Amino acid sequence: MPTEVLYRKWRPQRFADVSGQSVLTRTLVNAVATHKVSHAYLFSGPRGTGKTTTARILAKAINCALNATDAPASPGEPCDACASCVAFGTGSALDLIEMDGASNRGIDDIRELRDATNYLPMGGALAHKVYLIDEVHMLTEQAFNALLKTLEEPPPHVIFILATTDAHKVPATILSRCQRHEFRRIPLPAMADRLAVIASNEDIALPREGLELIARNATGSLRDAINLLEQICDSYGSEASLEAVREGLGLIGDERSTRLALQALRGDLAGGLTTIGAVRDDGLDLKQFKKEVVLRLRELLFVQAGADAGATWTPEQIAEMNASLDGVAPARLVQALRAFGQADLREDPLSPLPLELALAESMFGATPAAVDANAPAARPQAPPRPAPQQRPSAPQPPRAPAAVPSRSARAVATPASPPETRTPAGVPAAPRKDLTNASAEDIARMLGSKAPVIPAASDTPEQPPVAPAANGSRDAASAANGNSAALPTAGGGPSDGIDLAAFGDQFYAAMKPVNSGLAAVINGSCHAISWADGVLTLGFTSEFHKGKFSEAKNKPAFEQVAAQMIGAPVAIRCIIAPKPARALNKSPLVQHAVEAHGAKIVSEHEES
Repeated sequence: MPTEVLYRKWRPQRFADVSGQSVLTRTLVNAVATHKVSHAYLFSGPRGTGKTTTARILAKAINCALNATDAPASPGEPCDACASCVAFGTGSALDLIEMDGASNRGIDDIRELRDATNYLPMGGALAHKVYLIDEVHMLTEQAFNALLKTLEEPPPHVIFILATTDAHKVPATILSRCQRHEFRRIPLPAMADRLAVIASNEDIALPREGLELIARNATGSLRDAINLLEQICDSYGSEASLEAVREGLGLIGDERSTRLALQALRGDLAGGLTTIGAVRDDGLDLKQFKKEVVLRLRELLFVQAGADAGATWTPEQIAEMNASLDGVAPARLVQALRAFGQADLREDPLSPLPLELALAESMFGATPAAVDANAPAARPQAPPRPAPQQRPSAPQPPRAPAAVPSRSARAVATPASPPETRTPAGVPAAPRKDLTNASAEDIARMLGSKAPVIPAASDTPEQPPVAPAANGSRDAASAANGNSAALPTAGGGPSDGIDLAAFGDQFYAAMKPVNSGLAAVINGSCHAISWADGVLTLGFTSEFHKGKFSEAKNKPAFEQVAAQMIGAPVAIRCIIAPKPARALNKSPLVQHAVEAHGAKIVSEHEES
């Protein structure tokens, strides 16, 4: 014959028996003792923390005959002796109506409940009808609307108690009409004490360490802990040892999980891979093994930081862990904890590869592919440039893009005293022309179709260093000053000649035939900032376009098109940076007019 399970048999019957919710139960006891019970309550919190149990105790205390008098024996607590308390304790009370919100979630169910509230309670004039709606967040929107008015102004003899694990799914109009109480996860000591009481009354002999292991695996749910206790007793008898408890919970031995944690901290890659392989060959649960490794690393972190270590471990255990941490930097411990904590075994629980990668990352750091593409990356230092040779030649204009800007610019030149021109020996000085009233078109006709010759890098005077920008990127600072085309483009191979100034327009033109929708993301909002060591840094003027570009489903297509344009593999990094304006004094024609013919710019105008 089936027997009553332990969690139902040992369900608390008084507020004092509820574990881990002392503040909440004290509030309810005071409300019952002072006859200031609210017309509606909302109990929310994780599973197995006592929401339904507390609601039943509250209903029993409200209808207790002794609490209705002026001098009860235990103010606020049910007496468990009167007829009403006995009926509530056995589940036969007619004034407690329990309703499952998941099964009775429609508007018709709420209409029936609303009509039933008009009937008086069966316990007499001083009794109350208590409606307990469990999993109330499952009600439909129409059902909530039908309940709203009755919940706000119920009959004097009616009290509503709503229970849910997802309070955020309950409409705000319902929340505002209830007195809300949050149930927290039950602390480990309180749960272990309750398990000890149950074990003592059920003639179960388990060591305290075994009860704490059960409580830790229940993750704050007392119902789950009691079920685990009953399961272990069914498997190993009422006198189970600590090893039996560990085996019943499916825990791996501490030895190999601790060994792997220490191997990760000491940089023993070969030994760590051997340990993972042995665990896999033994057929043990790799998910549980990973949890234990993370737990060992977390314990070491607490001990190294000295965070309340004495409350959990003995002095001998603390001394042993401190000895194992000798010479281990805190950064290495945090790195190992993060690597194993992020190891994902959901796709293939039998593959040890995630654990092996976590072991390697804990020693050598994350691979470049694992780094967030949106995070600012440290730019490698460029090799020092050779000192420029001192030559007596005339000053040369700064480097400019080979392509003439698409926007036309007009300049008004005024007479200026011609600068002193020094030419190399044997080279006649170019005749000077009067460009007082010359326009940009006139200058272009005089110079012909050829743009001024851009000097080589060794002929360019050394530029003063650019101060780092706020985000630590020299490229961003240069782009803000309008010098995006003059940024270093070291990368090796065929991509050395990338034109940063014109890349944004070229990128859009190349992307449009491939995917017009994705091309719209970079049309006018994207500009190149730097290209170095296979990393192309793009600046965006808005978070929206940067976010659309960086989405996992979009970014590979952009990188593939960019790689075809540059002729080399490309990894794109995205940052927020203003688009540099094209200054008129950067035009090759205007620069040549200023340097060779003594023209002077007095105003600038850009045409769209």
